[in-house]
Amino acid sequence: MEHRQIRVLLEEAEVQRRLGNHRGATELAQRALTIDPDHAQAHAALAAILLDARRLTGAGIEARTALALDANDPFIHRVAAAVLIAERKLDDAWAHCLIALEGPAPAPEAFVLAARVRALQGETAHARELLHEALAIDAAHVGALTQLARLELAGGERDEAARLIALALEADPVDPGAHLAAGTIDLARGDAVSAEHHARFVLGLDATDRDALVLWAAIQARRSWLLGAWWRWNMWMSQRDDRRQIALMIGAFVAVRIAVIVADALDLDGLSRVLSLSWLGLCAYTWVAPGMFRRMVARSLDRVRLDPDF
Repeated sequence: MEHRQIRVLLEEAEVQRRLGNHRGATELAQRALTIDPDHAQAHAALAAILLDARRLTGAGIEARTALALDANDPFIHRVAAAVLIAERKLDDAWAHCLIALEGPAPAPEAFVLAARVRALQGETAHARELLHEALAIDAAHVGALTQLARLELAGGERDEAARLIALALEADPVDPGAHLAAGTIDLARGDAVSAEHHARFVLGLDATDRDALVLWAAIQARRSWLLGAWWRWNMWMSQRDDRRQIALMIGAFVAVRIAVIVADALDLDGLSRVLSLSWLGLCAYTWVAPGMFRRMVARSLDRVRLDPDF
């Protein structure tokens, strides 16, 4: 009887996790653990929920607890791999993926997770193979279709990406990950209105979803060329580590100063002034643009309302 109660609680917790209701999902998983504190799958389920809620420390503790209780469960190894991906320990994550893929009938989720690791490791071709293996098991697997759509988009195949994400949304019209991918694809194809629809849907479920907020900000950036230029520059810079960013800024400053010195030496006073004023304008722009952009996004988010059933 206790095992049946735990199973029902964990099934409902998974439903709530997929809907973005992390608080409700956490409470359900914790209720399962009050029935059996040593239930390995309940600890793993709680780890997955905490990971989705970006509570990485707690997710790591729960995943390690689950592994200590049961080191043979493929589901637990998938959760452990997902936590390690978030920790950027890709080799360790891959090792857990291989264990999850062992056996006569691995779940399609194991292939999807393994594909995610391989894509992050730069092995895009292998990631595609793994996703196609997942789809061979379940042709309507939302995770596999969504991840394959993102790979197609990254490869410049926007129409194919749109086709795949349409299949994913047909299979599960309320999957937040599919909506985020659909919004990203629509924005890349120039359809900001449709992209906003998908971002609004996810934010309506969880107003703190970081990926949805990033997508929303990107949509707003498209509507203002002035702030959009800052947004694209900021996103490009954010992909570099701190040392690379500092080096780029110092390099740009040195290049401008050298150009000004050369212009002065050649008596090109007009060019020298233009260069100096341009650099000053750029510095002022990068100083005021973040505040302006935040206000613009905040005003646009006033139109977003949470689902009343959240």
